[in-house]
Amino acid sequence: MIESKDEYLELFLSEFDQPTTVVPATTVDIETYRGKLPDQLLEYWQILGFSGFADGLFWLTNPADYQDILDRFLEDTPFEQEDIYYVIARNAWGNLKLYGEKTGHSVEISPYLNWMRTKQGNEQDINAGKANQAIKSFLTCQDPESSDIENDQGKPLFPATLKKHGPLNANEVYGFTPFLFMGGEKKIKNIEKCDIFAHLNLIADMGDMEIIDMASMVRGAIKQHE
Repeated sequence: MIESKDEYLELFLSEFDQPTTVVPATTVDIETYRGKLPDQLLEYWQILGFSGFADGLFWLTNPADYQDILDRFLEDTPFEQEDIYYVIARNAWGNLKLYGEKTGHSVEISPYLNWMRTKQGNEQDINAGKANQAIKSFLTCQDPESSDIENDQGKPLFPATLKKHGPLNANEVYGFTPFLFMGGEKKIKNIEKCDIFAHLNLIADMGDMEIIDMASMVRGAIKQHE
């Protein structure tokens, strides 16, 4: 049973409850990223490990496990030169949440849609020495609803998929057959449980991803209302 006086961690656990799959983080795992990722994230790794929550709906991840596939996705994109990124979390559908050393949580990769999305990021906080606060904010922004995706009727897909295929292990993901970006449909009958790394590498083989600049869209919307 994980207990903590950290209000941010308590809020996260109030959304997801205790881990359903526990994957401890070793000292080597943690110290590998000392000075690269915020100390607060490393502290959360000590407490939570790289565990899965809600039967695999949301996972904290060991960046080392995802570095090869991340390098493939970022190759020949503007992000490759902008920052040094790490995969720090993912969901049941393979959505990868990236954290950049300079920009924080500024990019997400949605392989099932074959696109990358920019986020507002945390560059100002990091420059101001508040990287630990950026991680606390990241953790508390996670919840079951935003971790799931919806079918064409606007209903969350995870509960029915979980009922049919069972919970996910650390190396598993729910994948669409055919891929959504190749004409597939968001239907339970088109979903299967896959090895996440084989699945993501297959998507990487498909070629360039579309880049959705959500950060610019948000900034534009804010300016219109100023």
